[in-house]
Amino acid sequence: MNLKEALDFGTKRLQSRQILRPRLESEILLSFVLNQPRIYLHIHETQALSHFEEIRYLDFIWRREQHEPIEYLTEKVSFYGEEFYISHGTLIPRPETEILIDKAKEIILQHSCKNIAEIGIGSGIISIMLSLLLQDYPLKFYASDISPESLFNAYVNLKKFKISNLKLYKSAFLDFNTQNKLSFDLLISNPPYIKNDEILPHSLSYEPPKALFGGEVGDEILHQIILLAYNAKIPHLICEMGYNQRQSIENFIHKIPHKKIEFYKDLANLDRGFIVEF
Repeated sequence: MNLKEALDFGTKRLQSRQILRPRLESEILLSFVLNQPRIYLHIHETQALSHFEEIRYLDFIWRREQHEPIEYLTEKVSFYGEEFYISHGTLIPRPETEILIDKAKEIILQHSCKNIAEIGIGSGIISIMLSLLLQDYPLKFYASDISPESLFNAYVNLKKFKISNLKLYKSAFLDFNTQNKLSFDLLISNPPYIKNDEILPHSLSYEPPKALFGGEVGDEILHQIILLAYNAKIPHLICEMGYNQRQSIENFIHKIPHKKIEFYKDLANLDRGFIVEF
């Protein structure tokens, strides 16, 4: 099988399974197998695949036919103009989380925040991107996660981007701070917020349930984080949330003394997150 035949085969197979970009994804998978840029595939289309390369490529095509996310197959994801490491056991970053980063950046600059905490760091994209975007500012990031897989992903990305002002903790919420007694200016979180019995697309079955499901209603963890920020006297909080959770979040926050609450929308004009000033 040469490169052109491999691409034609992959395109046909993925197209038959309603994969949206069959040719592009076939090219991405084949270039990943060969460790070559996509342009190489077209310049050398008559080049034969080795037996190992062919077997590996066909395996990737089969797995993609089952709707396994291409990010897990290639172990990389594009986010905010950068390429991050991602692997099974860690939630794949979504484009709407870029909005959370922009909003958090505004808070940091407007209120001169120095110490920033993140609950549920996942692959590390939020704290790492903020560190990169604000590298001229004296910021310190402290991030927790209960998942060893997520902490490994975050560590790989931390090293990749040479981030020196971010500390990782295997911890639930801010439990790591019980002895440290650090004071935080901003708390960030993109926690699980889908209700436990919600039926999800098949592709999401490959992602870790503990990073998706937030409880019977879905917003239970968000409520915990709001209360935690208030009790810890953290003046600013920003979280991502489900599109249908605004009323519940608003009702809960109004039970707690606060100065201001603001909701923001994603690119589809759906409610996607909130900002609280205590």
